[in-house]
Amino acid sequence: MQLKISKFIDDHAGEMISTLSSLIAIPSVKGEPMEGMPYGAENARALAKMLELAEKYGFKTTNHENYVGTIDFDDTKELGLGVLCHLDVVPEGTGWTNPPYTLTLSGGKLYGRGVADDKGPAIAVLFALRALRECGYRLSKNVRFIVGCDEESGSSDLVYYRQKEKLPPYVFTPDGSYPVINLERGRVAGKVSRKFTAIGGEKTIVSANGGTVINAVPDRAYATLKGFSPAEVEKAKKEMPSDIVLEYQVKENGLIELTAKGKAAHASQPEGGKNAITGLLKLLGTLSTSDVSAPFFASLSELYRYGETDGTTLGIKASDEKSGALTFVLSKMSFENGEFTGEFDIRFPICESSASVRAKMENTLSMEGPGLVIEAWKGVEPHYTDENSEFVQKLLSVYEEMTHKKGFCISIGGGTYVHEIEGGVAFGAEFLGDDSRMHGADEFMTLEKLLLNAKIFAEAILRVCQ
Repeated sequence: MQLKISKFIDDHAGEMISTLSSLIAIPSVKGEPMEGMPYGAENARALAKMLELAEKYGFKTTNHENYVGTIDFDDTKELGLGVLCHLDVVPEGTGWTNPPYTLTLSGGKLYGRGVADDKGPAIAVLFALRALRECGYRLSKNVRFIVGCDEESGSSDLVYYRQKEKLPPYVFTPDGSYPVINLERGRVAGKVSRKFTAIGGEKTIVSANGGTVINAVPDRAYATLKGFSPAEVEKAKKEMPSDIVLEYQVKENGLIELTAKGKAAHASQPEGGKNAITGLLKLLGTLSTSDVSAPFFASLSELYRYGETDGTTLGIKASDEKSGALTFVLSKMSFENGEFTGEFDIRFPICESSASVRAKMENTLSMEGPGLVIEAWKGVEPHYTDENSEFVQKLLSVYEEMTHKKGFCISIGGGTYVHEIEGGVAFGAEFLGDDSRMHGADEFMTLEKLLLNAKIFAEAILRVCQ
């Protein structure tokens, strides 16, 4: 079977590239809702393209009001397995050397936003199903390929779908890494704020902002200063972390605009990034203003320390043997007209709960400091599937046979698409040791790994649904 499927996929490598290219060309970042398009026009367009491709290959498809699409292998049979992918992507950000929405093949690597997360894996699943069908394999149960449009912003698409349809008894998503991810830490998306009754003066921080999405380490942060000289900025610049680049411009009206440049990373792995917001906070806190703006930013810098990713200063540090350590990222910031808001991402271990983490943070914020209050808090509890289950063991055996490497279960801080699906696991699509630059500039997957993923998925589908 493996040889027959492998040859089919290799023979269709060019077609896989062209179909992936058609998806990458659609900038399916969540947009403003429109009539019949809950996540905007581009996400609806990406879903339509995916279903069009599946229909072309002879599969039955259903569009669930542009929340989710389904592609059935054989809908005359009982549902046995669900494979779950998403077509929405995070914003492109900055720093690309290849155009983010044009698939570029260079040096054996396929570049483009969504190549690794999650359009490339989606195409691999589609061609795995196509290979099984066109090579004549029959399954005892139906496989339903579920493609959604809101994973990056909270998975409301699955909430909608599950109100209408029952999920298959087994579900995996190639929205993570191999061998098998069976434990995902809990997640919190939150916001803190403070309003000042009076702000401004001859020397002041007029505004500050940074970050684009809540689930990524921000690589850019900006501020506008009034009443300062370039010499004062140069002096303050010396207090910034050495790995944050600061640029500034003096405008005709005398205002100085600052740009702090760091390095983006997924919020579940913040140690791999350089937080431009917390780096900029450190500089702003060293300024001498004629109002309370600089002292406020100094207190923020003490609370959100550059380089600290475990929540120590916030009083929420925690870890356990199964799921590892808690992570914290201040991912978005806005300061305008005396109003500050900061948005943050927390990933917490199974020894904690959303409520316990919030209580600890509120206790810290109630003490002396920047005077912040929690304005929003959306928590999701940890997800765990028994590594000894028959389903997990089958997937591990497929991984071992196809890669000749030891299969085992792993814990992550990132939430995959199965986070709230009982018994669900992540299976691929990233291989251990690879860095696909997911959520960063020049996101990629090698062509070799794209093809291998399709072969692994085909074997896994056959193994579960024989």
